[in-house]
Amino acid sequence: MKRKEKELARRYGKLAESMEPYYRHLDLRPLSELDDDTFAFIMAKVKGVNMLDLSEASITSKSIQLLTQLEYVNELRIKDCESLDDSCIEFLNQLTALTFLQLKSTSITTEGILNLRLTQLKELQFSAAANDNLNEKMKQLKQNLPGCSFIVNSKPWIFDEIN
Repeated sequence: MKRKEKELARRYGKLAESMEPYYRHLDLRPLSELDDDTFAFIMAKVKGVNMLDLSEASITSKSIQLLTQLEYVNELRIKDCESLDDSCIEFLNQLTALTFLQLKSTSITTEGILNLRLTQLKELQFSAAANDNLNEKMKQLKQNLPGCSFIVNSKPWIFDEIN
């Protein structure tokens, strides 16, 4: 066994063994050192999750790609995962059952968010820079995700119906 695998088995072996195939709510926030390798090790037996909370984890798009192997993920919370950037969008788009997505305080840009094509999405929460020309981008996002409501910088986005 490689050194990293031994360390994962030592630290998280009991947790990994106790994992069930399906979860209604799986909150991994208490794992303070959750990174891509740890996440893959822990999730080896999991097949589906209704709500997965990975907030504040040190994960990258590699972990989001791993989620595409699950049967379903309906809600995904990846707030404060600062290593997540636009490269994870292609994998998020493969999570076709997503109805809720929280991307606040990540490195995913508004331009990256415009590439989301999640037709089942009902709510999207994200952070945007002040200089992002947000009105035009939000109109485009509404066209891309017509059944979705948006929370931008922790505030509901209200569309001006006149324009």
